[in-house]
Amino acid sequence: DDGTHCEEASSLAEHKLQDVREKMTDLARMETVLSELVFACHARQGNVSCPLIASLQGEKEPRGADAV
Repeated sequence: DDGTHCEEASSLAEHKLQDVREKMTDLARMETVLSELVFACHARQGNVSCPLIASLQGEKEPRGADAV
């Protein structure tokens, strides 16, 4: 064996590692957003719509958020 397969395996592993790191970054972003939404749910007052539902429906801000 001249090491060719080892180089190929190393290259493949490096690409997989990059994929894993990108996924971890995406998951960390999602965790931050979900944590903020959960906090907003617990902190809401009055007749403000649920921030989780508003976010899932694509609204930038929950309805009535400016009334708080």
